[in-house]
Amino acid sequence: MEEEREKMRQEIRDKYKIPKKEEMVEQQQQEPDNPLMRKKKTPEELAAEAELEDQDEFTKLKNTIETQVNELKSQIESKCVMQ
Repeated sequence: MEEEREKMRQEIRDKYKIPKKEEMVEQQQQEPDNPLMRKKKTPEELAAEAELEDQDEFTKLKNTIETQVNELKSQIESKCVMQ
């Protein structure tokens, strides 16, 4: 009997394009489009995001390459003497 009721409810929702209450709650939890209205991130959330960025393989590779390039640059500059 409950299945029949839910089926009828769903048909009415579909007909009038009404979202289910559960779907409405999920939509409200998403961040708003306006960046001024979004929730401010806590320091813990910011740290977690920074850690995830550091764990990215391409970011790790980029950082190691940049470090090596800077080391080579400093070695070359130390060997070059301008007169």
